[in-house]
Amino acid sequence: MSLINFSAVSEALGMLFSLEIVLYIIGGLIVGTVLGAIPGLSGTLGIALMLPITYYMEPISAIMFLSAIFTGGVYGGGITAVMLNVPGAPGAVATTLDGYPMTRQGKHNEALGIGLMSSVIGCLVGYLLVFVFLQPLGTFVLKFQAPEMMILTLFALSIISTIQGDILKTLIAGFLGLLLGTIGSTTFGRPRGTFGINELYEGIEIVPALMGLLAISELFFLVNRKFIVDSKTDIPKKSFRSIFAGMKISVKQKINTLRSSIIGLAIGLLPAAGATVASLVSYSQAQTFSKDKKSFGKGNPKGLVAAETANSASEGGSLGTMMTFGIPGGSAAAVLMAAFMVHGLTPGPFLIRDHLDLTYAVIIGNFFQGVFLLGIGLLFIWYFSRVVFIPTRLLIPIVTIFSLLGAFSVRMLYIDVIITILFAILALIMRKLDYPIIAILLGLILGASIDGELTRTILLYEGRYLELFQRPIFTIMLIITVIVFLIPVFQKLFNKNKAFSND
Repeated sequence: MSLINFSAVSEALGMLFSLEIVLYIIGGLIVGTVLGAIPGLSGTLGIALMLPITYYMEPISAIMFLSAIFTGGVYGGGITAVMLNVPGAPGAVATTLDGYPMTRQGKHNEALGIGLMSSVIGCLVGYLLVFVFLQPLGTFVLKFQAPEMMILTLFALSIISTIQGDILKTLIAGFLGLLLGTIGSTTFGRPRGTFGINELYEGIEIVPALMGLLAISELFFLVNRKFIVDSKTDIPKKSFRSIFAGMKISVKQKINTLRSSIIGLAIGLLPAAGATVASLVSYSQAQTFSKDKKSFGKGNPKGLVAAETANSASEGGSLGTMMTFGIPGGSAAAVLMAAFMVHGLTPGPFLIRDHLDLTYAVIIGNFFQGVFLLGIGLLFIWYFSRVVFIPTRLLIPIVTIFSLLGAFSVRMLYIDVIITILFAILALIMRKLDYPIIAILLGLILGASIDGELTRTILLYEGRYLELFQRPIFTIMLIITVIVFLIPVFQKLFNKNKAFSND
């Protein structure tokens, strides 16, 4: 049986080839990129805001417009992550690890070029694979249940062990993040660690925490600088030549981009895993396979390529799961699912059966969005690259205001502003004591997921845990996760023994 129904593909292409569709895609990409680049806002918010105005559009026009906002938002979140160490969205957290150090070194043009081309490649490869393997990918997703999701989250957390520095301090920071991530209600609906504060019942919102840990805390260290880079003499003039040089770096890393695209797509297919887990796992794998592991976190282009490629590729997986099974892979996919239903289309097996041409049209249209993103992204980063020319005396108050407004805009609660400030103080103290902030952040992001999946696994397999090892995916991922956690420990012991023998 053929994997592709070419008759439906022909009908899908007929639905897409119109100037109206092209204009909707371009407009959606612009809206999404702008919102994604503003701290606290996101493409998800853009889809929700624009959904009412699509009621009177044709279904394909509405879906292309809203999905283009999704695509632009995923990419836009990485722009401020590179330039200001401020992830525009949680999925851009891994982008800050090497993107911002490159900016501090005066390589912001190259970093922006890498981010753009990696996002485009991830988008193109992700949707191409969804297009070819739509039905088999759906079958693969069904094999992931609570035990596999638990191990997948632990695997994403394994990046903590790869962070350079004191292993004990890294683990302490990671466990602190995990504890903070479990604040809120338990799986059974009971409050935990809320101290009677009702606003914490749903847990600590990730956006305020991000603003405090990364954005506000970084501003304390920029006070004594005139510019983001070490000195004004280190700031190269903005030029397309430097941006294109960064784009070439991404294109040349064929194995890294292919591996990251596959990881991003696979994790994007899993419900509730999302771009954050995808980019973190991809970053960890890029570091594992690199010969220069110590340069990660200090401005290694390979880390930036891995994070941005997987981030964008996960978008295709999330949309694929939503259309195939009617299960949204994330908040943006959930709002897109609402858009489908508004236009009389119910995502799931019946959508594939009754509207296969529309399904293919959405996938192919998103593929072309990656092509348009290349041109629109170039225009945006040409202007965003000027951020390094802004004196910090002007930049610091602007970023502070946007960060606090971004934190407040999530739930419109003043407690989120307080949370931002408290996390900024925590980050400042821990950076002074040389504790890795990224370890706290990873624990915070993944804490609730691990807690929920662990609880479900215990309830399903209580008293018969050995049956877990009869699940091949669970067993293989468990072994890989343990190895990834132990590698840094053995490397440190080896280096100590080597130094001792040399003495």
